[in-house]
Amino acid sequence: MENSSGTAMFHGVTFRAIVTGLIGTAFLAIATPVSDLLIQGTWIACCHLPIGVVFVFVVLIFGINVLLKKLGIPFTQQELIVIYCIMLIPAGIPSLGLSAYLIPVLASPPYYATVENEWDTLFFQYIPDWLSPTNHRLVRYFYEGLPGGLHIPFSMWVKPLVMWSIFALAMYLSMSCLCVILRKQWVEREKLIFPLVQLPIEILKDDKKNVLLTPFFKNKLVLIGFGIPTIIHAINGLHFYIPSVPQINLFYDLGVYFNSRPWDVVQPLWAIIHFSVIGFVYLIPVQLSFSLWFFYFFFHAQAVIGRAMGMQVTNATGYATKGFAAYQMAGALIALVVLAIWRMKPLLIDIFRSAFYRTNKIDDSDEFVSYRFALLGLILGTSILVLWSVIAGMSLIVSISVILIFYVTMIAMTRMVSEGGMLFIQTPFRPSDLIIPATGSSIIGASNLTILAYQEMIFMFDIRSSYMPSFMDSLKLSENLVERPISIRHSLFSSRFKLGSAVTMSVMISMVVSYISIIVIGYKYGGANLSQWFFIGGPQLPFVRLSDTLFHPQSASWVWLSFMGIGAAFMMFITFMRARFFWWPFHPIGYAMGCSWPMIQLWFSIFIGWILKSMILRYGGIKVYQRFRSLFLGMVLGEFLSGGIWLIIDFIAGKSGHRIFLF
Repeated sequence: MENSSGTAMFHGVTFRAIVTGLIGTAFLAIATPVSDLLIQGTWIACCHLPIGVVFVFVVLIFGINVLLKKLGIPFTQQELIVIYCIMLIPAGIPSLGLSAYLIPVLASPPYYATVENEWDTLFFQYIPDWLSPTNHRLVRYFYEGLPGGLHIPFSMWVKPLVMWSIFALAMYLSMSCLCVILRKQWVEREKLIFPLVQLPIEILKDDKKNVLLTPFFKNKLVLIGFGIPTIIHAINGLHFYIPSVPQINLFYDLGVYFNSRPWDVVQPLWAIIHFSVIGFVYLIPVQLSFSLWFFYFFFHAQAVIGRAMGMQVTNATGYATKGFAAYQMAGALIALVVLAIWRMKPLLIDIFRSAFYRTNKIDDSDEFVSYRFALLGLILGTSILVLWSVIAGMSLIVSISVILIFYVTMIAMTRMVSEGGMLFIQTPFRPSDLIIPATGSSIIGASNLTILAYQEMIFMFDIRSSYMPSFMDSLKLSENLVERPISIRHSLFSSRFKLGSAVTMSVMISMVVSYISIIVIGYKYGGANLSQWFFIGGPQLPFVRLSDTLFHPQSASWVWLSFMGIGAAFMMFITFMRARFFWWPFHPIGYAMGCSWPMIQLWFSIFIGWILKSMILRYGGIKVYQRFRSLFLGMVLGEFLSGGIWLIIDFIAGKSGHRIFLF
């Protein structure tokens, strides 16, 4: 049922829930840079179920809400979901999603330019004054530490950060609108399982006012699962502080056994045990988990065969994935998105008609925003991105091409998270890697390549903390917020408007607070004295690649385009076979993930999860499978809370370099 305005109520969007969520967002915007850059410990925002969000959420339930229950004024289940979503959506911004790359990358060219690399003559003339800080002396202090008696030069950073924030906000607007357009198809029609939202849902299930803890925390299997990673990480944490304590090894380099030709091309080959990954794999279909690790070795087999035939097998620039595999995966991802859009063509037509012709064919009252707003917002966000890029010095055609390729990539990657439960995602290519094989780098030009070096490194190179998958997971969770019918008419102050405003504020708070945090850390400690990746390797990478491209222009490559075509065709074939034949064992997502960085890190844990689930289903049946679901969710929670607890211990002890997650 709907009211006369066709508007549903998003229950739980209360003032105290919004304020609590925003406080949690601000806290994480400080804690994340401290963890990533200063302590250099476990990255608490580098995946799509961020450790920081889960840790704060559990502390809220165990601490604050238990106290509120005793006082008779607890947060409701819907309020807790609102708090969780407000923290989840911007969680990656202080880390790899924006700030941790943005500020060091902006400061990188003036600091790392030398007479030998010739950056100043190669591309400095293509960098607008508003794009990055211009005072080289103050930039140097960011990397080397501020001398005593000087104040942190915040004013120098205002203009470039404001300009880049406009670009970022336009991108977040476009991603949000894409998620709204995709939600009904993925959630209601295809019924994707969204594995990463299962943990908060289970934690909050059957939450009652007169019961201090939910049944999830009282389940014996949850406690057993929780104890396994907690005990192991506790022992390894003690080993970090007291080396005489034995260590339980969770990392094995299998590549040392493959050091002769042609097997030496199978590098890196790591077996890493992530208990949280094993837990999430238990939630996804066996066909999918099998395909994920199978296609990882499928691409390695291609590399070995190519090496044996005398072919040159090299990595894609800046990535650990082989070039031939990266382009196959690119073609597969493009095909995946084309097929997904084709499947939802009738829905897209209805959405368009509902938005612009005001027909009643489709109901959007339970969406985050109306379909009209979503389509107009997508157009507006894209227009701002293109205009910003053109003003910065890019051509109209190149800027549009890059943005559209990035949209396709993010839709595919978001699908990986929503359907496949990938804890973190990464593509082994940037948009320019797909454009240059078709055109050559000389046609693109130095000005385009210079601005692209910034955009791709900040937003498109490492998308494991990107905004879109977290927003889509929040839309899935918001199903629990929709309440019908309501008696009030839709107005500017409806619950939907308040929820949208709260998310917008959380994004802006996360940006501003994390900017300040990173600038303070850099000037106080000297970035070059801290994280090697965030302040040394990462910030130089795009400009090393740029200078190499300008010195040695790349020609168009039919070889790479052919691999893209092979990847697209094979994806079509897998999808066709899966749709027609029940016995077909391969899932398209497995091929699309290939041997990307996430699979290099996670394949072994996925393999273990696949074996355990297969055995439980084979010998115990569906009832035993359902029963043991709690044990595996407990493993996820145990590993995540261990990461947060040890980070606090490391901060108090002043220790750095202690990580329980390698990704």
